[in-house]
Amino acid sequence: MHSGGSLDAEPAVVGATQFVSWTLRVSNGSGLEAERLTNLLVFGFLQSSDCNLHRELEALGQELEADLEDELQTDGSRASRPFYRGRIQPDSESQEEIIQNIARHLAQVGDEMDRSIQPTLVSQLAAQFANASLSEEDRRNCLAKALDEVKTAFPQDMESDKAKLIMTMLLAKKVASHAPSLLCDVFHTTVNFINQNLFSYVRNLVRNEMD
Repeated sequence: MHSGGSLDAEPAVVGATQFVSWTLRVSNGSGLEAERLTNLLVFGFLQSSDCNLHRELEALGQELEADLEDELQTDGSRASRPFYRGRIQPDSESQEEIIQNIARHLAQVGDEMDRSIQPTLVSQLAAQFANASLSEEDRRNCLAKALDEVKTAFPQDMESDKAKLIMTMLLAKKVASHAPSLLCDVFHTTVNFINQNLFSYVRNLVRNEMD
């Protein structure tokens, strides 16, 4: 798979990169769990995309890292496992590199599909995410409706699940770029949506790259 260009090395992204390493260090021997795998993929997509969200991504990375630390402290089975603050274990490092490469590739393809998303759709979706009265399920439904509205723009030579995955993350990027304060909410809803609807594809994508 084409890995694309290198990740932005600005200091503001350091916290984000630390989150990627942290996530992989606490994964179990059978590989990344669904939420963590999708976290890494969506996070890497946003990092690799052409959007000015460095500060917000750093804050999000720190939040996700703190959530994982809390899980280590409350889950006995995880807390009993060795934890490394230094070098990532080789198998995890390989997984990290694979997922980051996949995310960069999908972000590159997403840049080519970007023009198919109308600004009015982005502002409408952002307003829905900003509506505090909406539940998480409501937000996922709003995302699904927006995805349905742009499906006619999917490249005809691209498999459906790949197009859906890229467009879902692209919508998340566009909404977060339109309203940076919504990044955390958009990120979590996007991860949940992918895990509910596209996780089999994501898992197979990673497995195929690891073979």
